[in-house]
Amino acid sequence: MKKLLIAGLVLALCSVPLMAQETMKKEETKQQDMKAKKEMKESKSMTMTVKGYLVDKMCGSGYAKGDAAKAAEKGMKHSKACALEEDCAASGYGIIMDGKYIKFDEKGDKLALEYLNKSSKKNDFLVEVAGMKDGDVLKVASLADAKMEKMEMKQDKSK
Repeated sequence: MKKLLIAGLVLALCSVPLMAQETMKKEETKQQDMKAKKEMKESKSMTMTVKGYLVDKMCGSGYAKGDAAKAAEKGMKHSKACALEEDCAASGYGIIMDGKYIKFDEKGDKLALEYLNKSSKKNDFLVEVAGMKDGDVLKVASLADAKMEKMEMKQDKSK
């Protein structure tokens, strides 16, 4: 009986470290899963899509010194000819949005230049830009004409 009791005690003592290791592995896996989910959530939240008027930096930084409505009006009137002038184009591009000028990264500058060269419009370059904010610069993933939202008029049929 003593031998059986000792064997059971030895077996129990040997299995405790194994159970502890298994518990630690499960906790590690759980923490790694939580970290991966958090990183995915953060990366999604940093990506954004914004609408604004495409302008060069020389003009846009000046437009942003006024109020938001005037900045938007100037952005809307900004001409393709100006944006493609040598000095203006060399300054880079960005958008006027909510009265602020947001500068593009190098890729965004290239996409903006391509967009302007292909466009048949002379002004009113309302664009939708997808990318990630990095300090004061927008790292551009894509740039395209902004889709105008349709306003629906509801008729009161009770009259």
